[in-house]
Amino acid sequence: MQITRKSFWTSTPWSCIGRSWKASELRLKSWDDLQKLWYVLLKEKNMLMSQRQMLNSENMRFPNPERISKVKKSMCRIKHVLTERAIVDPDPRRTAEMKRMINTL
Repeated sequence: MQITRKSFWTSTPWSCIGRSWKASELRLKSWDDLQKLWYVLLKEKNMLMSQRQMLNSENMRFPNPERISKVKKSMCRIKHVLTERAIVDPDPRRTAEMKRMINTL
């Protein structure tokens, strides 16, 4: 996600790129929140990949390519946190169901 602001000393805008989600932050979120965040990140990743492809076809440079890796890293961490929760669950049927759901993400 990109936030554009104007610099305090100049009138030119500057970009502030966010960071990837930490696993410790994701562990505090509910299953539903993680699922919603997953789809927000998926949408962001698709938008960035489309933008990169479009710019590459026009022989232009993709700005801030590290954004894609941050989104991918956050998505990987969501899967990791959900897998941790599935492993800890004492009910084997529920664990198997949760793992199936995680693998479909």
